[in-house]
Amino acid sequence: MTTLIPTFSLYGEEPTGVSREYLHIEEISARSAARNWQIDTHTHNGLLQLLFVFSGTARVRLDSAENEHESTIAVIIPPGVIHAFKFMPQTAGYVLTLDASGLAGESEDGTQMFSILKGKADVIVLEDEGSCSAKRIRGLLEQIEAEFRTPGPASTRLQVWLVRALLLLLVRAQLQTETGSDERTPGLMDRFREQVEAHYAEHWPIERYAKALNLTESRLNRLSQKSFGLSAFALTQERLLLEARRKLIYTSTPISQLAYELGFSEPAYFCRFFKKQTGLTASAFRSGNRQE
Repeated sequence: MTTLIPTFSLYGEEPTGVSREYLHIEEISARSAARNWQIDTHTHNGLLQLLFVFSGTARVRLDSAENEHESTIAVIIPPGVIHAFKFMPQTAGYVLTLDASGLAGESEDGTQMFSILKGKADVIVLEDEGSCSAKRIRGLLEQIEAEFRTPGPASTRLQVWLVRALLLLLVRAQLQTETGSDERTPGLMDRFREQVEAHYAEHWPIERYAKALNLTESRLNRLSQKSFGLSAFALTQERLLLEARRKLIYTSTPISQLAYELGFSEPAYFCRFFKKQTGLTASAFRSGNRQE
């Protein structure tokens, strides 16, 4: 398989091994100003990246979706998500990169405190710059940057707690955008997304997902519709289709082999699935979206 999309540790830098305590922070201008305020399409393996825009605008591409956003926003980019940015000149903000299984992983008591950030790529609209939420988030980023640039005694431990506080504020901001959800719904749906991410290519039936979450199928469907606007089955199909599109655009894998990689027992089944979902044949989609 020939990969056509570049993978970096940090943009423009070759992938390297990172520890569970890996952290990097820099201002948006540090990498984009010299590139005409543009970061081309790329991805990261094993790294969670968080981009914050406090003034200016950013055109954000996350997989196949591309939209213009004004400040103040936080962009969540889980490992493997294809992304790109085009900033208005002099846009101000930060890019924070973390090891997804370390600093961005479990809390000390073993709970998935920050799992809401690990489901899918997302853009969170924060409150205005002068408000408590955005101001506190920016303050934490400034403290993280200061400790990153000039580490002192117990620096790693301090960075861990600053990052956890930052992620928790992001969780709060994200939860505040969910209207009418009960307290259990976000956690359950985070776990559902994690299950889908782990098993979409195995084509789990919805009954199996529901059993793993200790829910009935009808309850899972109601919660999925409420949280995502999609039935549980439609969500699994959406994730499968997303991966199919990624592989068709960014790899040269033959369609017959791609079908098996996505869990289809026969290439013909994949071709029918893709045509039903998109209205196009897989080969026509690939031809029309080939990256140069």
